[in-house]
Amino acid sequence: MQTLLILAVFCAGAYANFGEGGKQAIVNHHNNKWDGSLESSAEGYANTCPTGHSTIPSIGENLYYYWSGSAISNLDQFGGMASAAWESEFQDFGWGSNKFTMSLANTGIGHATQMAWALTDKIGCGIKMCGPDASKGGMNRVAVVCHYKIQGNYLFKTIYNSGATCSACPSGTRCEQSSGLCA
Repeated sequence: MQTLLILAVFCAGAYANFGEGGKQAIVNHHNNKWDGSLESSAEGYANTCPTGHSTIPSIGENLYYYWSGSAISNLDQFGGMASAAWESEFQDFGWGSNKFTMSLANTGIGHATQMAWALTDKIGCGIKMCGPDASKGGMNRVAVVCHYKIQGNYLFKTIYNSGATCSACPSGTRCEQSSGLCA
């Protein structure tokens, strides 16, 4: 009976999804709508404990990894942490242009530009507690995968639409004063 209980706990942790709080933290950082099919594809890839990007066509993808020497119990916290890390690329590496070029891509802001891509309107993310990582001295690894539609980071395309704040909000949306974005 004890073996069965341990197995049940392991399986529950092995295939964890973001809870509503984790999803909301991600959506708040991105200003996109949550999409169940993107969540499923991201969760499927996260469950492989990836070490690099997938080859899924026509989907934008951001990856985030976290290592800890102690047990990890609250996976929801990593949605906001991943989004904040991607967002910080603008501050860390600068943003020299509104056109996505190889020069811009090589600065290390590809996660941030995918988040800011004007045509992207849907996101879905998955998370996996991958367990001990031998390459990091046995520290526990968490993998976060977010998938985006419409895919961004196309060479020589405009990242975002320039204009006065909220000047082009689509019908059915309103200007969110705190972010200056249409929601």
